[in-house]
Amino acid sequence: MPKLAGCILIIGGCIGFAGSVCRDMAERLLLMKRIRNVYENLKYYIAYQKATIPEALLHLSQEEGEPFAAAFGAVYNECYGEGGDFSGIWHLHMERALSKTPLKDKEKELFYAFPSCLGFMEENAQAAALDKLLREVGHCVEALENERKNKDRMVMSLGAACGVLLSILLL
Repeated sequence: MPKLAGCILIIGGCIGFAGSVCRDMAERLLLMKRIRNVYENLKYYIAYQKATIPEALLHLSQEEGEPFAAAFGAVYNECYGEGGDFSGIWHLHMERALSKTPLKDKEKELFYAFPSCLGFMEENAQAAALDKLLREVGHCVEALENERKNKDRMVMSLGAACGVLLSILLL
């Protein structure tokens, strides 16, 4: 009886581990979609409402949830309160916000790259530069969706198979 309970626990643990891998991929996809939404909203505030970048970030801090809301608010406060290098402030706060997420470094770089499109004074040029980032994030989202479709079933099947194999080996 204890052997059977051990086998069931091993199989359950392997399936649980596979589920956590699938959940991390789903969370990555959700975060990348949220990043795309943030860029779309920034483009809207810059191009159509003629808001400055800090003002757009203030609006986003009120609309977005975690992990972005606090970071946007902190960037706004530092830009208007103390001044300083926007690029450095952005990178610092976004690095803190994204540190506990399952995003890969390449995906985080897409979000850290936002200040690179601000070298233009005119809002339409800034919005056009944001389009480039939006396209890159869109490609990343598509790739993650395709990867998730292909890998979820495989990971869960491998998790169950590994659990069964380990149970057999330990008997």
